[in-house]
Amino acid sequence: MHTRSQQKGQNLLDPNYIVGFIDGEGCFSVGCSQRKDVKLGYTFTAAFEIEMTIDDMNIVKRIHQSLGKPGQVYTSVFKRYPRWKPHVKLKVSNIKDLTEKIIPFFKKYPPQSKKRKSFEIFCKIVEIIQQKKHLQLKYARKIVEMRNKMNPTGKGYRKYYSVQLGSRSAGNPLATPDSIKSGSDRYL
Repeated sequence: MHTRSQQKGQNLLDPNYIVGFIDGEGCFSVGCSQRKDVKLGYTFTAAFEIEMTIDDMNIVKRIHQSLGKPGQVYTSVFKRYPRWKPHVKLKVSNIKDLTEKIIPFFKKYPPQSKKRKSFEIFCKIVEIIQQKKHLQLKYARKIVEMRNKMNPTGKGYRKYYSVQLGSRSAGNPLATPDSIKSGSDRYL
């Protein structure tokens, strides 16, 4: 006969399965949003995310449970794209959940793909945010610099390359400066 705690644990996934899943479908990200009401002109948000079509809701919920139920699981319907299936998303952006559940899990069971580098940088950025150093200009610049190394071929590289911190009218973070290289050496 199983005890209640054993029955609860039967639905937990193998950590190696979770890591493989995240290597393919997960994301460690750091967002930078323009805000005129803060001293630097920008705020930073670190997040761990998985987004799948609604038919994979069960596996997303099982991953959520296996990780200790950090963040939120929610669904999205894309009215603008009627042919798209609804999606289910696990998003963890709470610093406490990131530092107490997500980061310890992935330090114990590190990603095996190129996401390992992104995760290592992500950990450093979360630490800066947790210590509230991101409110200082030199650390905010460091976050932008580190964030650009997480996925240099991704769309975020262009978005955050030209962030001009330190001004409440800091400009458009989506603008791409003329000095960015083009061609094969673009990301060097």
